[in-house]
Amino acid sequence: MKKGLLLLFTIVALSLPVIALAAVTYPYGAFKYGTKNVELKGDFSKSGLNGVQVRKSTVNRHDIRFHNQLSGQIGSYIQTVQHDIQEMLPTDNFKDRRGYHLIPLDEELVKDLATKANGNAEWVWQQVSKSPPHSYVERYTVKNTLSYINIGAIAYLSGGGAPDMQPAGGDGTNSPLFGSTYKTTPWPSIPILTQTSNGSLQIKALAHSIYDTAITGTISVNGSAPKQIFTKNTGISNYTVTYENNVPLSSLPGIKESGTNTVTLTVTDNFGRTAQKSIAITVKTPSGCTPSNILLSLHNKGDGSVGGVLPDTSISRNVVSVGYNETWSATMVGCSEVVIQTSAGNNQNYQIGKVSKTQVGSVPVYTIILDKWSYKYKHSSKGVNLMNTSDSSSPLVIDLMDSKNGDKKIKRYSVSKGGQVEIVMPVKDYQNRYWLKHIDPVEQSGFWERATEKSRYNAPATREIPPQLAGAINKLIEAYNVDH
Repeated sequence: MKKGLLLLFTIVALSLPVIALAAVTYPYGAFKYGTKNVELKGDFSKSGLNGVQVRKSTVNRHDIRFHNQLSGQIGSYIQTVQHDIQEMLPTDNFKDRRGYHLIPLDEELVKDLATKANGNAEWVWQQVSKSPPHSYVERYTVKNTLSYINIGAIAYLSGGGAPDMQPAGGDGTNSPLFGSTYKTTPWPSIPILTQTSNGSLQIKALAHSIYDTAITGTISVNGSAPKQIFTKNTGISNYTVTYENNVPLSSLPGIKESGTNTVTLTVTDNFGRTAQKSIAITVKTPSGCTPSNILLSLHNKGDGSVGGVLPDTSISRNVVSVGYNETWSATMVGCSEVVIQTSAGNNQNYQIGKVSKTQVGSVPVYTIILDKWSYKYKHSSKGVNLMNTSDSSSPLVIDLMDSKNGDKKIKRYSVSKGGQVEIVMPVKDYQNRYWLKHIDPVEQSGFWERATEKSRYNAPATREIPPQLAGAINKLIEAYNVDH
């Protein structure tokens, strides 16, 4: 998400020379505090001026400091530069919208300030110096030769921002006009990276920022090319996004089926800040059933339906239908294949998350219910109104299918618990044309579209196990191994 955190305003991408300073010093800039009539070129739209202009400015002192929102640490004030546009009476009326808080576009200065803001100095410099620069960067020219940018961009690109600017009571020359406190955040961290007893890698990783909080994780095994295993930008609390999951060892790229493996996890936020941790994982020679034995397949790809053909002419237009049920399950046949399917019926004899066992000849069959949904519908003027009457907190997700066009999907609908949605039939065709297909949570993610194998049902199959199914499949395997 992007918010107006900067003290400045819209972007001006100018091709400007870069000021070169010998060392990082404060205050920075080419002019002493209190200097007047300094020409400043840029977009002054926040002051009510149109387009890029050259206006005279006064160089004033504006002190800033940084406050880490998680650790509570507050740094000391440092002196920075604010260019205040001088009014041209009687046309100008800037009131309190005339100050431009700037820093010279100098690599050493920018990196030093980014470091103080707890940012990745090298990454920040790349974002502000490239052409065009990052969208939060606004460029200005002083005296037609010196390049400056807005200080707020440095804070944002360091994972911080949202300044609290307070009048400091100074004259701008010997003391500051303002004192601003910018929020900052820590770099990412990996509190947990460990091998579990059930054949998985337990991960807990954190990333922080004031805006655009997200986390991405990649895994490298035994020096192999890194593979992205997760990305997340939801569930943000206290400027933090947390990824926590158990990843099957069988899904790690390049892992050896026996012996010791070096696994390296790297997590990154949206601001070039990273954390990395490595552990040694010992994989024992398989004994009994393990995830590596399993072929995962989708049995009902293109078959499962909700409520059958629409509309059901046996239901009066003003009468709500009887209840329908869908059960999402995983069934393991022996220790070779786990079939994921959605089928009609509530399966009252089975509890969600509990493994049940049956026998087909000499082959044991283990089933676990992943979730259940229930629903009703009634006719509407354009099709039907579908009502989600489930106990499940997961939404009922369905596709409207057209059987006269090769079972082409027309539109996807998502109905939250207790909600309803009108499903519109494009054509009033009562000859069994339209039907509803249930889409389970894994299929919603596009997982099966990436499958490279086929099952005995000629349906998508894979050796990869998605995180949503890892726990359930481990329970099936554990039940099998207890019996064998």
